Amino acid sequence: MVSVREALDCVLQQMPRLGGEQVPLSRACGRALAEVVTARHEVPPFRNAAMDGYAVRAADVAQASSARPVRLRVLETVGAGGVPRHAVVRGTATRIMTGALMPNGADAVVRVEDTAAGAGSEVEVRAAAGPGTNVRLPGEDVRAGEAVLHAGRLLRPADIGLLASVGATMVRVACRPRVAIITTGDELVDVGQPLGPGQIVNSNAYTLAAAVEEAGGEPIVVGIVRDQPDAIRNAFREACRADLVLSTGGVSVGSFDYVRQMLSELGYQERFWKVAQKPGKPLTFGFCAGTPVFGLPGNPVSSLVCFYLYVVPALRTMMGLDRRFLPSVTATMAEAVPKAIGLTEFVRCRVTGPPERYEVRSTGSQSSGVLRSLSLGDGLIVGPAEVGILEEGRRVRVVLLGSDAGAAEAPF
Repeated sequence: MVSVREALDCVLQQMPRLGGEQVPLSRACGRALAEVVTARHEVPPFRNAAMDGYAVRAADVAQASSARPVRLRVLETVGAGGVPRHAVVRGTATRIMTGALMPNGADAVVRVEDTAAGAGSEVEVRAAAGPGTNVRLPGEDVRAGEAVLHAGRLLRPADIGLLASVGATMVRVACRPRVAIITTGDELVDVGQPLGPGQIVNSNAYTLAAAVEEAGGEPIVVGIVRDQPDAIRNAFREACRADLVLSTGGVSVGSFDYVRQMLSELGYQERFWKVAQKPGKPLTFGFCAGTPVFGLPGNPVSSLVCFYLYVVPALRTMMGLDRRFLPSVTATMAEAVPKAIGLTEFVRCRVTGPPERYEVRSTGSQSSGVLRSLSLGDGLIVGPAEVGILEEGRRVRVVLLGSDAGAAEAPF
């Protein structure tokens, strides 16, 4: 039996990297960037107004105030996308809108709130403005040739906007891992089917497919495989054509737990079996025909917890992401929670309070079959193996769930 850290290190040290593909910018959000993107031009590309107001010479309004307004003759109005026809000279101003090209001669913009209409075509300026006030300079955001984003970044909406602003119409992203999902068990029936005696709904297939999607992969649901050696062997033979395989159930020591045996017959190279953790102890990981395989426990909570701890960083490693782990925070136990001594226990919990004073409470029953306790939770308390109780007031690490944010370091 290996420790949690040993298991994680084993997974990540041997996880292959996927290739990349070019996609249109409109389809790149949520993908892992696989190249360095450099700006093709400066952003902004020209001097422009940062506010609605009046483009002026700073020297003309250096002494302006509400008590002693400065009157200037308005030459024209320039909107965003327009081109000024007149240069601003002493005693004049141009009415200008946010983002519009600054006229020659003007070196500041007075906010419209600091002005008032004067007689005829004049404007009264009631506040001083120094050179550069409310003016965006060329390249202030990005300079031509500058690297704006690097490989390994999970692209978010702001990144897509940045890429558009520097002229990137196509970007190279990591291929999405194709993840085959096998659920084993004679007791399983699909959603919507009537339940007979001793039968349960195959929730694991739906849970894991959703988790794979959330992690950036492409789920391939193989379906329910009965506890029959030939059926299990054939299912894995087909599934190993994917980039990664997940199976649930059949990895413990029961009379019908055939998964490890059938994998072995297919040439499975097991790296570890059983991890000193709760839930999720009967976990196996290895390679079959060169494809990474996770044999997850059959209990719904155990399966999903193992996914968060090991499969998420594995998939992110395959995609070349630099933040491979779920984020974690430090919090205070708001109540005492008993745990299994000798095992690192991941306690489902709710997180409350502001970040500097996070508190955590158990979501209730920590049974491996109570999926609702994970649905109600915000995170997993990392309960150290050497303690038998997490005392009230104890400071603990908490792995946060339901986030696309990442962390560069593991929380345990």
